[in-house]
Amino acid sequence: MFSIVTNCTAEKLRVAAPARELYRGPSVRRIVKVLDEVRSAGVPAALYIISARYGLVHENQVLEPYDVTLSGRSPEEIKKWARSVGLLNAIAELIENSTVILVVSKPYYIAVEEAVCSHGVYILAPYRACGRWIKTGNFNKHIVLRELLYKLAK
Repeated sequence: MFSIVTNCTAEKLRVAAPARELYRGPSVRRIVKVLDEVRSAGVPAALYIISARYGLVHENQVLEPYDVTLSGRSPEEIKKWARSVGLLNAIAELIENSTVILVVSKPYYIAVEEAVCSHGVYILAPYRACGRWIKTGNFNKHIVLRELLYKLAK
């Protein structure tokens, strides 16, 4: 089983919806499209989203819209927030039970860094990261994700 972890986006629906539908930013929409494609090809994958309000949520969890972000916060504030919402424990549980692929922006990487750096987590990012870092651009992470999922599923 593959657990794809991405972060929330500022653009959201104005009504409660499953997380995979609530977040309307292009990064989440592209990842959802890739996951739908690889699942239809038989690749077992689940999507989790790091929400600045709710912590780690499963793609089908229904959420109310909100206006909170980690962007602009100091690394210390972000790490404190991650501990307060149980994010590190939730990520550690995913790591125990699946192959985790992290596709997040820098503030959300900072939030989970201490949980993922001691494990073989795949991290698709344009910034330097620990673990099994795969350098991407800002706009091709979903393409790299698709290729990686098909490669690992073989």
